[in-house]
Amino acid sequence: MKKTLTVVLSLVLVLSLCFMATGCGGDDEPAANGGDGEAVVLHFGSTQGTSHAWFEAASEFETALKENSGGSLEAQIDFGGVWGSDKEHAEAVQNGTLDMYIGSTVGFDAIVTDIGFVNLPYLITTYDQVDSLIYNGWIGETIVKDAEAQGFKVLGITDCDFRWISNSKKSIESAADIKGLKMRVPESPMFLSFFENLGAVPTSMAMTEVASALQQKTIDGQDNGPTLSYPNGFQQFNKYWVKSNHSFASAVIVINPAKWDSLSAEQQEALQKTVDQYAEKVKTLLREDVTEMAQAMEDDGCTVIDPTEQLQKDMEEAAQKVWADDAATGNFDQDAMKRIRENGGAE
Repeated sequence: MKKTLTVVLSLVLVLSLCFMATGCGGDDEPAANGGDGEAVVLHFGSTQGTSHAWFEAASEFETALKENSGGSLEAQIDFGGVWGSDKEHAEAVQNGTLDMYIGSTVGFDAIVTDIGFVNLPYLITTYDQVDSLIYNGWIGETIVKDAEAQGFKVLGITDCDFRWISNSKKSIESAADIKGLKMRVPESPMFLSFFENLGAVPTSMAMTEVASALQQKTIDGQDNGPTLSYPNGFQQFNKYWVKSNHSFASAVIVINPAKWDSLSAEQQEALQKTVDQYAEKVKTLLREDVTEMAQAMEDDGCTVIDPTEQLQKDMEEAAQKVWADDAATGNFDQDAMKRIRENGGAE
């Protein structure tokens, strides 16, 4: 009897030590993917800062993700270029050091060159076209296909901005007024070709360099729309603006595929729901911002005009030359380019 009691007590002692030292079988052990324990934190990056609609909507994203996932997912908002340029953000998602990223098709095409066709001048000029061709049509489907072929999981597509022309010299009413202007353009052969066709002297530079280049007068103008220009203060240096809508950049929201696969089905569903909500919020905010920021520019003393018939004609002719330019479009999705050329547009 004494021997039996000793064995029982020894077993109790061993089991007690096991629970105390390692938490064996206890409720406090973090489950894989944060299922019943510690939440999975998703780092969400962007080059845009706190004054942009992407960031404004991100605060709601942060709250909604935690709520939609029952607390098993959380977001760390790393906006403001924490991870570097758009190219560096995209590369960080590819190699898994950054979980998620939102970037415009103008920046993201530094890695996924195929999607550069989306930014073709005068391919898309209205929000009706944006909604039908990108969010509910073949262009959006092609963006997803091309991005996923390069190692990204696409969670959503939303708005960035229509591009406008601005400068510090004069009002622009035709291509003759653009001739000789030193224009900053994105780092893309397509944009260089377009502005060369208009007679400008284009130079490529990173978005982060534009404000200082305008201030120092090393460039005369640039072609970002109001929702990127106004938060960056470009209206302080450029007083003449044309609402040309000559190119539209959408925004792509991506996640590292391995990170996505590591999430449970429930977490994937919660994340997708949150991204869908975020994308709709961004669209609403940015489309309101276009009107409000154009008015703010005028209040700051800028001239903001619609393009004249002559300027519209000149710019569309310059765009057609780009569409036919293999050197400027050779890195784009060639099936998309064939369709655009054969149809004379995106429709």
